[in-house]
Amino acid sequence: MRSNCQADAQRQPWFQSKEDKAAAATSVYVILRVVDNLKTILAQILPHTPVLAHRTQKLHEYLGYDGQLFGTQHVAEYHEETRTHRALTYDHTGAIGTWAKSELPPGQALRAPAPLFKKLDESVAEEEYARLEG
Repeated sequence: MRSNCQADAQRQPWFQSKEDKAAAATSVYVILRVVDNLKTILAQILPHTPVLAHRTQKLHEYLGYDGQLFGTQHVAEYHEETRTHRALTYDHTGAIGTWAKSELPPGQALRAPAPLFKKLDESVAEEEYARLEG
């Protein structure tokens, strides 16, 4: 995968920037394009998980994009002749996300990042494992 080559031991953009700024910029740009494409690929899964969909939207914004990546989901109740049931529905109104490759332009200004996920203390993970093991 090309992104692995951009951040491998030979190129290391964090060191490369001291010797060859253009090469370092190319390495970082390729890595950002990979992240942007992964955001699109995972869009098929993440919208169904509200917490993760929010993180994907934040990533979309950190990459300098505007607009709502996803539509909204809600549960609707349907009344049929013999039964009533609830279903998850999706409204794509206002969503700009498409199933297309990254179009992150070189030089696009990135927004100030923040952690997408909170690092859990090891004790929290151990408590969860203990609870799941039952």
